[in-house]
Amino acid sequence: MWKKLARLMGETSGAVAVVTGIALVAICGAAALATDWGRLSSVQNELQVAADASSLSGARALCKQIPGTSFVAIPNWGEGTTYTSDILRKNAADGVLLANADIQLGVWNLAWQWSTAPRDGTTGTIQLLPQSTKLDATHLPAVRVKIDKKAGENNGPVQFSLARVMGINDASPSAQAVAAVFPRKKWGIKSVPAQSCFPFATPISWVRDHINDDPPTSFRIGSTYHSEDGGEWTSFLIDANNVPAIRDLILHGNPDPMTVGVDNIYIQPGTKSVLYSDLAVDVGKIGLLPIVVDDFATHEFSPLLGFVPFYLEATGGSGTSCYVQGHFVKGFVDYDATPGPSDESLYFGADAATPALVR
Repeated sequence: MWKKLARLMGETSGAVAVVTGIALVAICGAAALATDWGRLSSVQNELQVAADASSLSGARALCKQIPGTSFVAIPNWGEGTTYTSDILRKNAADGVLLANADIQLGVWNLAWQWSTAPRDGTTGTIQLLPQSTKLDATHLPAVRVKIDKKAGENNGPVQFSLARVMGINDASPSAQAVAAVFPRKKWGIKSVPAQSCFPFATPISWVRDHINDDPPTSFRIGSTYHSEDGGEWTSFLIDANNVPAIRDLILHGNPDPMTVGVDNIYIQPGTKSVLYSDLAVDVGKIGLLPIVVDDFATHEFSPLLGFVPFYLEATGGSGTSCYVQGHFVKGFVDYDATPGPSDESLYFGADAATPALVR
């Protein structure tokens, strides 16, 4: 009897079957998780690509000139919203085109990092500063996009198949991105769009002598011939020595884009004193002044050397004593300009800007 009992206790074939069954459950579970988690990872990546692309598209649109707006570079918030939404709806996740997202256009503070930016305490959504926030070297226009694929949004959630055996039925992935319009850090401006410049040319030595003044030097561009202290009237790319033509340039700025090293601008020969009062509507605005050589001559075209920001403080005087008064501005960002080389050869206080993702 003792031999039979020993033989029974030594039998292991049944144990192998039990172990095999347990292992198969574990293997199937792992396969289920791998399959569904792989799909979830793919959907997550698609959402991130869509968030990146739509926020960048919106940030680029912020740089588009606002029709009818002269002498003040401000973000085109309307175009930013339109382009962000348009690109979002051209992207898909899990085989279905995206329909909606939480989109905010506002201001990004360069003092923030991705991990420290203010967020909604419930959803984790980054909160930009209001559009009314004053823009400067550290406060940049930006677009934030957060996309959720959950119940009621974008055909979510993601439904699992094999993972259901583990009691996991679905998941709700999300992604967000912020794209801001970053200044190129003293790359200078090579070309500007229409409606960017006041109709005055200023000599380069005057700019170099005063661009770094702190506080800024207030100066006048007067109704005199060939003034190298400040500048002279210009009709930009055309020879138009008449009051109606110059009045139109005052109201609308340069009618065509201008490029440094390519274009020459026409220096006016007359005083145009009757027109100084027309510039009163632009007091308090910033426009770019074309920069020309020191020995520029009137009645002639002069090479375009660069652009400098000019804050228009006042207009005044009468007859041959008419003037505009203002000062150069350093650290001004033109959101629709084209940057020049990175060697600062074109930098005279104004930076061009480039949209980029915040990381």
